Amino acid sequence: MHRILAVVTIAIFTLIMTGFARAEKIYYLHDPGGNTAAHIFKYQQVNAEYDRVVIDGRCKSSCTTVLGTVPLNKICITPSGYFMFHAAHHGDRSLNPGETQLMMSAYAPEVRDWVMRHHALEQVDPYTYLYARDVRFIRHCSR
Repeated sequence: MHRILAVVTIAIFTLIMTGFARAEKIYYLHDPGGNTAAHIFKYQQVNAEYDRVVIDGRCKSSCTTVLGTVPLNKICITPSGYFMFHAAHHGDRSLNPGETQLMMSAYAPEVRDWVMRHHALEQVDPYTYLYARDVRFIRHCSR
């Protein structure tokens, strides 16, 4: 009798706890870039509010600051996701060293190493592309 009561109690507890479980909040990212500081601020908010970030398309320029502003273990990339790195620039497309350094400082160490090895922030044009198939510092996910 005690065994049956224990099993029923565990079953009821499991059902109650399942009712309290919440769905995972996922932020899908496809972004053309823009202001670096604004992106860092936005990704700090995303990190606080979402369980996972999915790179599902283009992540260009300051969008890449997600790779450190959000912990890498919370980010995955779909087969159609890719990154476009380049140095920050002013409106006339001249190099902006301060904003470029801000981007670099936002990156996780693994990303910073990749950027340095590939000279990805040394010039405004052309972009340095990193396609999903070549990404090693975040996990791959399906849609």
